[in-house]
Amino acid sequence: MSKKIPASRFILAAVAAVSVIMLTGCWDDAEINGRAFVLGFGADSAGSEYDFTFQLAIPISGESDSSGSIEYTARTIREQTPAAAVRSLEKDLGRQINFEQLSLIVIGEELSKRNFLELTDYFFRRASVRRQSCVAVCGGNAEDFFASQGTDKAISNEAASALQSYSSGGSISMDLFSLYKILINRDEFYLPKISLSENGKNKVNLTISGASAYGRDGGYRGGISGDELELLRLTCGSGTDGALAVYDSQGKRYCCQVRQSDCSVKCEISGGIPVFRLNLDLVLVPLDAGGFDRWGYSDEETRHVSESAESTVKERLQALADKSRISSGSSVLGFQDVIRQRKPDWYALHENEWESIYPRSIIIITVNCTAAGGGITK
Repeated sequence: MSKKIPASRFILAAVAAVSVIMLTGCWDDAEINGRAFVLGFGADSAGSEYDFTFQLAIPISGESDSSGSIEYTARTIREQTPAAAVRSLEKDLGRQINFEQLSLIVIGEELSKRNFLELTDYFFRRASVRRQSCVAVCGGNAEDFFASQGTDKAISNEAASALQSYSSGGSISMDLFSLYKILINRDEFYLPKISLSENGKNKVNLTISGASAYGRDGGYRGGISGDELELLRLTCGSGTDGALAVYDSQGKRYCCQVRQSDCSVKCEISGGIPVFRLNLDLVLVPLDAGGFDRWGYSDEETRHVSESAESTVKERLQALADKSRISSGSSVLGFQDVIRQRKPDWYALHENEWESIYPRSIIIITVNCTAAGGGITK
């Protein structure tokens, strides 16, 4: 008859086995000093190849950044694919390239007018890449953008933060996840355009200077200016970063703050052609000093500002809609998404004809504005 082994011996054996495994260290984790973290990635055209720029954070000792143990640098590699560029960079640095901290992907201006989507496909296929990574176009070259010495750290984090805060309505900035959904649906889209400029104090000012529009095939369709982009923000409920200038019939300028913007779009099919009705409700506060009583605008002046704002915004919005409809053939106002959701049966039949149908569509815009009293008096 065999002896019964006490349960305590099994427990001791299990503890010993786990202890032996733990002695081997982090067997599935590369040492921090063997990695280089990509914070920003840029691409420029270079003939039949590309110049890929990596904004890197390279740990020196694995300690905290406060001890000065992280080096921020930009490296540019000329290759035919991002994968080949990564292999070359790993060989040059003797480190594993890590994309888990990637925050910004920048397409150079020249490349942005060609088909660059085969490059973004590389990031869609990498599971370690953050889907919240912003995608943008820059003026000039991406290499020059990341080479800016205006900051002692990576400009990519600052740019991504600016893009995300700029788009509180979620319709201005673009990230990898949104771009992937757009490409799957074969939608038109646009990318924000960012620029850097010296401010005279060895610092860099980052601005969103406009956007580039693309068709459902990914081809470049044209651009919109910074002023047009600010106007577009009114339609996505995100307001503006600053003031909105409006003009009356005599050309007098009023500076207003946007307190609220609510936009709705309806669509119908008439004679086989889409008809879009965009209605925008605004609440503005005049910021100009004075007014009739020096303590703010009178009721009459406030009504005048409201009427001037309605006329100005409607005219500019209509011009932007016509530009996107006729010149670029790409709807930055999101009409394609509206008609797909509201008229799914019609859209399913005409999806492949959308880019030829949209320029013939009818766009009707109404603007209702309420200007609050008050204003800055000094």
